[in-house]
Amino acid sequence: MKTLVLGIGNSILGDDGVGVRVAQELAGKIKNDNIDVRDVGIDGLNLLDLILGYDKLIVIDAVLTEREKVGEVYRFKPENVYDPSRSAISPHHFNLATTIEMGKKLFPGRMPEEVIAFAVGTEEATMVTEEMTGRVKDALPIVVNLVLEELNLN
Repeated sequence: MKTLVLGIGNSILGDDGVGVRVAQELAGKIKNDNIDVRDVGIDGLNLLDLILGYDKLIVIDAVLTEREKVGEVYRFKPENVYDPSRSAISPHHFNLATTIEMGKKLFPGRMPEEVIAFAVGTEEATMVTEEMTGRVKDALPIVVNLVLEELNLN
């Protein structure tokens, strides 16, 4: 099974860099030819080129909504990723659910069958800084371990 672990975000926008930082840490820990780890600052439909051809997709991103708590780590099961009430999984303009659904229509049979998202509740994702808030920074090792568990590498 070919798997892509994808950290999404912008490392100079505070807490929005959580996905990028987790992916960078995982890249140093995962040595498996069937698992690719990438960090990207793109979003929405721009992700399609990256995720085509994988069987499994694990996304790590920041989530900034009124429902999620800062520093809390959320694992969205595949059925929750497509739940319209979770459309704010990312602070980016196209959410993951929309991207996956459009990809399935545009590229049938080439999109990952299994999609899992780990999201960290964030406090600040607009101020230009490389520093994450304390609770989000504390969540980094938790997310790393959860992804490793998901990959059966922990």
